[in-house]
Amino acid sequence: MTVDARQRRVIIVLATALVCLWGARFGQNLSDDSWSHLTQMCFWAGTQIVFYLVVPFVVVRLSGGHRHDLGWRITGTVEHARTYLVLFVIGAPFVIAASWFAEFQSRYPLFDVAPGQTGVWGDLSVWWVFYVVQFVAIETFFRGFLVLGLADFLGSTAVLVATVPYLMIHFVKPPLEAAASIVGGIVMGTLALRSRSIWWGVALHVAIAALMDVMALGHKGFL
Repeated sequence: MTVDARQRRVIIVLATALVCLWGARFGQNLSDDSWSHLTQMCFWAGTQIVFYLVVPFVVVRLSGGHRHDLGWRITGTVEHARTYLVLFVIGAPFVIAASWFAEFQSRYPLFDVAPGQTGVWGDLSVWWVFYVVQFVAIETFFRGFLVLGLADFLGSTAVLVATVPYLMIHFVKPPLEAAASIVGGIVMGTLALRSRSIWWGVALHVAIAALMDVMALGHKGFL
């Protein structure tokens, strides 16, 4: 890829990122009381999916790119599985320990349920489908579209560039979780750059989120 082509790609990626980061905020702070909690949560996840997954995919295809430019590569990635498994083993005890604190229990599961609430499993089963696809969108955008899209021009610096907005979308989270997103962004971005794939990152993200939900539901008496 020539210098001019690489510069053009950087401009396309960063300009698209501005649109996506702006658009993804439409799903936040939705407080229409006429909508059910499930509808509101699915609408939020849907905006993430549209702007972090659909828009980058369309832009890559229209600009002559390939799905591999988004990190959607499977072949040759098996060798990286052990690294992600180690990360899960390291992270899981911290999630379990944090789950005993009131701040954690008041925030998770992300789909808000109250202790003793009935009829939650149907809504949760729908929500979890959106939740998983939302993680595909997050990894596609931050580790695929941004890291891989900028790496040809910026090298490993692309990981730091992608970590900045990744931290910013965590500003609504507790301070420690926001701080952890810096480490997560750098580690996950570096691994995505090495493997040229996001799928093990998606698996790790989903596994940690599932553990958080299970622990929170357990503390609230649902398990």
